[in-house]
Formats: sequence, structure tokens, C-alpha cells
Amino acid sequence: MLTLDNIIDSKGNLEMKRALAVKMVLIGFKTKDICRILGVSDAFVSKWKIIYENEGPEALRLQYKGGKGFLTEDERYEIIYHLRNLPHCTVEELKDYIEFHYGVVYQSRQSYYNLLKEARLSWHRTQAMNPKQDEAEVLLKREEIKTQIEARQADIISGEVIVLIEDECHLLWGDTLGYVWGRRNERTEVPIQNVKQRQTYYGVLNLYDQKFILNPYDAGNGKNTIEFIKYLRKLYADKKLMIIWDGATYHHSKEMQVYLGQVNQGLEEKDWKVTCIILAPNAPEQNPVEDIWLRGKNFLRRHFHENNTFHKVKMSFVNFLNNKFFNLGKRGWYMNIPQPA
Repeated sequence: MLTLDNIIDSKGNLEMKRALAVKMVLIGFKTKDICRILGVSDAFVSKWKIIYENEGPEALRLQYKGGKGFLTEDERYEIIYHLRNLPHCTVEELKDYIEFHYGVVYQSRQSYYNLLKEARLSWHRTQAMNPKQDEAEVLLKREEIKTQIEARQADIISGEVIVLIEDECHLLWGDTLGYVWGRRNERTEVPIQNVKQRQTYYGVLNLYDQKFILNPYDAGNGKNTIEFIKYLRKLYADKKLMIIWDGATYHHSKEMQVYLGQVNQGLEEKDWKVTCIILAPNAPEQNPVEDIWLRGKNFLRRHFHENNTFHKVKMSFVNFLNNKFFNLGKRGWYMNIPQPA
């Protein structure tokens, strides 16, 4: 007796059955429903979906004699071993490597992602590295700063000396752009009138209590650097400031030296009102304030829909960071004094 299942299972319809299984997966059918409708197994659906992704629709035909579509288990282990010995790898590099050595080209990038995951590699954003950076110099400078701070431990605990690490941030309206879940094949647009609008902030992290303070300026330069130190001296009236920062030219410019000379005139070094300490060169990641700026920008990206003007962007950034406390591991690079209760 002829049945619908007999017709579906007939040899002439096998190609159609494979294609229907793949098509139903692609448009969102559940595997259990596909199996019930077509009378196939989970393995059948999975097999032809993978073949389709790797070799295209031609591979679903009965007499298809395509190229080598899969890696053997031994080949997969060889590739995974190769990946584990690499510091990093892109999908494009992996694709070229497999095609050259094994003659296999996957249509789906997921196949390459799976290999990278099996090799215990994870997705990382690349970070800038200055080839001029001297790691030994960085570690030596870090220890020098820690020694200087330890020598003032009693004064720091009493509140007589305030240790601040400083950095500048240039905020652009475009910094609010990030990743969101959206409808497929549709752009998620954010109304930005001028992506080049910018605001400069000077910020310091108190290494003892880890409180962060920032103040806006029109640019990073010698004049504004001096103004920021004056601002800090007002906040910490009658305190001695130790300021750690990078070697930007305006941090040690002639006008800066003149200002420090006036502030510290006639005092012994241990009694200076403002002491400036330079970090190792070409190593911005040594400064924990860099991490705080990144947290602020990531906050803006998560809340981009709330900030439809640059004024709101700036307000949101300041409100998230200013006068907040940040428990950063990098603090221990420079100060081992326990935080105040």
C-alpha cells in the first residue's frame, strides 16, 4: 500500500529530503519536528546541515563528487596541536592553513570557530603594544615607585600625604558606539550629529582609598595640567601631593617646572607640596586610570540609547566615574598599604 512516507522515502526524492531537512533548519524548525515530518533521525539532519555548510547545495545531490569536505580525526588533532602553539590566530589565517595543508575549505565560519575553541583559544580584542617598551625598565620603575611610597607609609595613613596616579582621556561622541542585539539584516543606527565632538578630562585615582576624581578641560596641555594640579590642591587643602603620571611633554614642560619651583620653593624634598613621579616610558597599560577610562566608555556603549546629545554623553560619563571608588588589582603594583576601613 502506497503511503506518503513511501513517496517521501523513494530514491527519486532523497535529494529533496536532504534539501528540505537543511531548509527547515535554516528557517528555524526544531530538529524534533523535522525528524517527525520527514521521518529521519537527528543524525540525518545534523549530517546534511554540516555537509551543506561545508560544501554548498551541490553536495546534497546523490551523485555529487565534490572535493574533500571533512578533516579526519587525526588531521583535526594535528590542527589543534598547531593552534595551541600559536600566540594568536585569525579565522582567515586558519582557513588558509587548512586549505594549503589539507585541501579542505569550509563554507561556514562556525567550523573554524569550533577548531579554535577546541584549541582553547578565545576571542580577544587586540591591544596596541609599543615595540620601544622595555619590560625590564617597566618592572624596575614600578619597584622604584613602590619603594618611594613605602617610605611615606605613615604619612599616607595619617592623611598628610595623598598619592594620586593621573591620566588624561579624550572623549568623542563616537565612543558611545558599541554592539547590541538587533534585527537580522537591519542596521542599528545611533543619531550622532558630529562624531568629532570631543571633551578632554584629567583624572586621578587615589591609590590609598581608590577614589577617582576627574575634571573637564578643553585640551591636554601645559596650561591645563597646571590648572588641574591647582584644582587638586584645593580639594586636598594643606596636604602633600605625590602625583604619578606618564612622560607626556606637558607633564615636565618648562612652565610646569616653573610652577613646581614656585610651589616647593625653599622646602626640603620630603616636605614638597607637590612631588611628581614619571612612569616608565612607552607603557600606558601600567597606569590603572587607563582601565577606569575604559570602564566609563564601556558604560556609554551599554547606555547609548539614553544619550542623544553630546552634552548627555558627557554628563553620563562624569556621573558614572567621578567620586566613585574602583577596586583595581593594579593598585598593588605601586602600593601595598591596606585600604582604610
